[in-house]
Amino acid sequence: MATLKSGSFTPEYIQNRLFYFNDVAQKFHHDTKMFSEHMALDKLYTGLVSFKDDICELIIGYQDGKRIGRLKIDDIPEYSHSESVKMVKELKDFSYELYEWAGEKKYCDIENTAQSLSGLAAKTLYLLTLS
Repeated sequence: MATLKSGSFTPEYIQNRLFYFNDVAQKFHHDTKMFSEHMALDKLYTGLVSFKDDICELIIGYQDGKRIGRLKIDDIPEYSHSESVKMVKELKDFSYELYEWAGEKKYCDIENTAQSLSGLAAKTLYLLTLS
């Protein structure tokens, strides 16, 4: 994951990270051979589809219709169970950063959505302990 520098938490960064997490979760879902991990990552990537859509639409709404802009997604790492866990921990950290960013901007609904996204990450981390 790219290191976040002060002032670089932007709508573009948020959009890029949401697409990245969704793509990695789906790819790892296909690559795992453990049924429990397959199911945990299935719940994650299907849940991320809604979060990705909702958060991007909320940002556009809070910006009075201004579109987010160019999408740039980082390369997807090679699958391993430890990479799955690492990705979900990054998602949990990202969720908190999103929550903080939204609070500073007074984007209340994005704060709430970020809390739910953090919950999805936390539950997935639990499910990955069963693999």
